[in-house]
Amino acid sequence: MQDIENYFIFSKQLIESNNNIIFDLYSYDTDTKALFIIYEKGMELSVSEKNTLMSYESIYVHSTNETYYNEFYQYPVDEKMIPRDMKDFYQNITKNINTLFNNPDSLSNVKIAKEIVTNMLDIIIKDDFTVASFVTILTYDYYTHTHSLNVSVYALCLGKHMGMKKDDLVNLGTSALLHDLGKSKISNVIINKNGPLTNSEFIEIKKHPYYGWLLAKKLGIVNQDVLDGIHYHHEKIDGSGYPKGLKKNEIPLFARIIGICDAFDAITTKRSYKDSVGTFDTLIMMKKEMSNSFDSNIINNFIKMLRG
Repeated sequence: MQDIENYFIFSKQLIESNNNIIFDLYSYDTDTKALFIIYEKGMELSVSEKNTLMSYESIYVHSTNETYYNEFYQYPVDEKMIPRDMKDFYQNITKNINTLFNNPDSLSNVKIAKEIVTNMLDIIIKDDFTVASFVTILTYDYYTHTHSLNVSVYALCLGKHMGMKKDDLVNLGTSALLHDLGKSKISNVIINKNGPLTNSEFIEIKKHPYYGWLLAKKLGIVNQDVLDGIHYHHEKIDGSGYPKGLKKNEIPLFARIIGICDAFDAITTKRSYKDSVGTFDTLIMMKKEMSNSFDSNIINNFIKMLRG
């Protein structure tokens, strides 16, 4: 007979926010005083299966999984609990950012970008700011403009969590905000395509970091960290990224940070041709399946940051 003391309670909120769970799940029969399995790890969860699981009074996971569970688990945020000023802040800045991306060659963009980042940073460094509150706001529809804003928010939060100074945070946030500026030089047919890219389209899209770097220099940006974040945010730790195939610490710090934030937002936000992936599943994917792409230390910091 299984001893219930060797199990811990599993939050049913995770079932609502993810399509599969990486743990076997159990329920407890009070009559027989025994645990029985109700879900096998890795199985795809349909809506009806989720509803069935949610109907159990309590769900349990074996204690051998507790460390891994605690490492990744994040309580989903009820949108009603998000402070009004955070919603207003995000909506107002979203309006302002359209000017930046609709006029990518304008010399005023550097000033606009820094004002946006400074305003975001003022919110983020507040003592009552919680990253979890922003996760709910940021994981909606995906467009280049809002994506860039989201990546900048994540990068600023991560940089703050890693102990960066304010001047460095402003530069990091600016680099993140402009990281996809080069997409303005790519055909909208490719950028807005509802589905996977062809080989030739992917070759074209891979040029956007270089185009962005050129645009940033044209706009008068001279800070090397900002330029590097834009130019190298698609490099991967194993050298399989682009445009230069840099490896490990050859990839500048800003680029390693932005690359993680970029991937996380792209995976967790809903697009016209795909549903969003839950935060929990995305972190598992980035930590395990995409481990050759990202700096493990920065990923660990990112996970801790999201957990608050």
